[in-house]
Amino acid sequence: MPGSPLALGGLTLLAAGFLAFDGAVLAGLGWWAGRWVLVAAGAALGLAAGMVLWYGRHHRRRMAEIAAARRELREETEALRRLLGG
Repeated sequence: MPGSPLALGGLTLLAAGFLAFDGAVLAGLGWWAGRWVLVAAGAALGLAAGMVLWYGRHHRRRMAEIAAARRELREETEALRRLLGG
């Protein structure tokens, strides 16, 4: 599996953090200036940060499932080789 799970988790957290910070600043400035479009854009960035975190967790779970399936397939292949005398 390419890439370390720890590095991927760190990058996911970093991306979500940047999105959340940008969203909070944009929403705060929009609130302060009375521009509700900026508040909505900030809320959308906050929602995007949550989606990045959710998808990162989903991605790590799927990668673990794929790794487990590959291990099972490797074990089956080795058992067939031993059975055939190879």
